[in-house]
Amino acid sequence: MLTIFQKATILSKAGFEVPACPAEDVSATSAGAVSQKMHDWAKAIETLYVSYVAARAAKSLRDAEESRQTDMLRRLSLSAWAA
Repeated sequence: MLTIFQKATILSKAGFEVPACPAEDVSATSAGAVSQKMHDWAKAIETLYVSYVAARAAKSLRDAEESRQTDMLRRLSLSAWAA
């Protein structure tokens, strides 16, 4: 499973505008607690990442369907020339 920081890196490399990670003020938060700003940032990254993954999956499906149709048309064309 990818961490939120890995997802942010993937998104930035893919050309998405990733919001800057908020700086944690250790003195203001108790041990193990996550600030609201950090939680909001993580939620924004997760939302962007889900959109990115869905778009990649949709593109993959479109490419596969286009390839299938091209192959079918090629076979039909070859059988028409053979007749």
